[in-house]
Parts: sequence; structure tokens; C-alpha cells
Amino acid sequence: MQENPRSRKLLRNTTLQRKSCEMADLSVFQSYTNTPQRRNSFYCYSTKFFIQDAAIFFILVEAYRTYRSKRQAVFLNDWFIDGKIPDDLQEGGYLSQINISSDLRKEYSKGASDAVNAVGRTFADKAKNHGGGITGFFGALKQKTGDNRLSAGVFDEPQSRVVEMLDSNNAHGFGDDGGAGATFKPHLHYQPFGKFATQTLKFRGALKAVGFNPDALGIY
Repeated sequence: MQENPRSRKLLRNTTLQRKSCEMADLSVFQSYTNTPQRRNSFYCYSTKFFIQDAAIFFILVEAYRTYRSKRQAVFLNDWFIDGKIPDDLQEGGYLSQINISSDLRKEYSKGASDAVNAVGRTFADKAKNHGGGITGFFGALKQKTGDNRLSAGVFDEPQSRVVEMLDSNNAHGFGDDGGAGATFKPHLHYQPFGKFATQTLKFRGALKAVGFNPDALGIY
């Protein structure tokens, strides 16, 4: 049976619209978090719905895109993908790994781990990653003299999943950049859920240990 050109065009347009919608969702949340004050409003507001772990992951991934730090990538992967979060920070639902299937978790974790391992921890590691020997030496030398940071897109896929969770068909009041249909207004100041005060303080220490600036990220 010959495919109807009109049907093919409609399918292509639908796909493009869906991709455009996904990108629009991401850009809206990026607009919520493009200043320290907005990030703090976003973080504090999210505690009202107990979705602060998703909001935190979003904020951290956006910061990671700028610096592409290896230890920050390891931190994001260990805590939010693999779920290696200290027990006291999991109490009361303050932090948890992102809510995805076990198959996706393995896929995302492997992708992040492979990206970290590809960079290598020492010059010898880099040479080994490039195949060893003289080829590995020159490959490592080229990597050392160039941009040897991780890819900015390591967490793109889990980030898109988190955007879906945060949006949840606008169940949490996130509209189009604080528009008329939104409950959340990024220019306003919100009070965080008081029960999380001690955990927030400890989490800030963990962020500082891997080079994140919790004040600039609005996590307080």
C-alpha cells in the first residue's frame, strides 16, 4: 500500500510540534532559574509540593552545563541517578533519586559514567583511554591542550524527564514564565518548608564540597 503524502506530512508536523513543545517546556523552566533570586523562588516554591528534589536536580544540571565539572557530574550521577544519597537527607522526602524506570536509570548512569571515564583522571588515564602506546600518548596530549571538560549534554535526557515531572500537566502551577495561568511567580519571594531547614544546611555543605555555590544556586 502506498503511503498517503498528506498523512506523512501531518505526522511530520505533529512530531515537530511535539519537539517544539518539549523545548518550550525546558525554556520556561530555564527562565524560572536564570538569576539567583529566581532560583531561590523556584526552590522554595517547590517545597510546597514536595518536589524540591526535582527542582534541585534541574538547577544543578543547568549549573553543570556551564562548568562541565567531572566531580559535579559524578555527584549528580551518584546521588540523583544511582540514589546514593545519605539517609538523613532522604528523611521526610527531602531528597531522592529521580523517578525513572530501572532500565532508564541504568542507561543514564552508564552514559554519565562513560563520559567521566572518557576524560580520564590523569595523563596516563587519558593515554589509556585513547588506546595506549604512542597513539594514546598523542591522543592524550591533544585532549590536554584542548577542551577536556565533559560534554554539556551528559544529563540532557534525565533533565527532560525531570521537566515532565515538574510540569505534570501544570499540576504544580508552573505556567508560561509566570503568566496569568501560573500559580508560581518567579519574581516573588517564597518561604521554604521549615521542616527541611536542617537538611538544606547539610545539603549546602555537600554542594560546596563538589564545587557548587549554593548561594548562587538559590538553595537556602
